[in-house]
Amino acid sequence: MRGFTLIELIITLVILGILSVTAVPKFLGSSTEDAYSYRDRTLNALRTVQLRAMQNTATTSCHTLYITSTLIAPPTPDTCTGGADANNTDHLVVQINTQRSDIAFSALDSNANIFTQISFDPLGKSNQTCTSQCRIDVGLAGVCISGEGLIYACP
Repeated sequence: MRGFTLIELIITLVILGILSVTAVPKFLGSSTEDAYSYRDRTLNALRTVQLRAMQNTATTSCHTLYITSTLIAPPTPDTCTGGADANNTDHLVVQINTQRSDIAFSALDSNANIFTQISFDPLGKSNQTCTSQCRIDVGLAGVCISGEGLIYACP
């Protein structure tokens, strides 16, 4: 007798079903998956700058990230001025591909005002007007920063 047994066919179908639910959407490049990826990178950059601010409390240190519609990056390391530096070597640059029109950064403070930079004090609190909460939207995903400095993925 040639062919597959019923058990082999069922196991194959179960494995294909699991792969189609978990792995295939990641390869399709949906904007939702990309937005969550950019959000996670933004979370990482914000938390890194916050930790550096809490560990290196020298007044000459720069613990700032600049925010544009396609870029979140620290300034030039030597001067701490001039806006976002996409070539910064601190590995904190989050840049959206310019060919993407469906994903952009949008930063609002607790008064619904747009802000273009965020910095942290030695206690880890944002120096913005984040009295209750700031939000950085990345397409359909978002990053929230509480008034006390908690940085988390917005629901």
